[in-house]
Amino acid sequence: MTAVGSLRVTANPETCVTSSLCVYRLPQVFDQDAEGRVRVLDERPPDELRRELLRARRGCPTRSIHVEGPGTGADDDPGA
Repeated sequence: MTAVGSLRVTANPETCVTSSLCVYRLPQVFDQDAEGRVRVLDERPPDELRRELLRARRGCPTRSIHVEGPGTGADDDPGA
């Protein structure tokens, strides 16, 4: 079993445009509802996923993904 990390992930399905990029990048964290909108499967993913979570956040065309916790500021975002 994976330990709970220090990160918190949320997503806004109201602004999601169903691009599915987050689901392809992190299927263990994100999924889609019946209408194709983002759904968070794991709100407290392990810290090892930080880099991929920040990439998913950056790649979301509507900025519907939110990642909070240590090392998640704009200066910490790879490729930002």
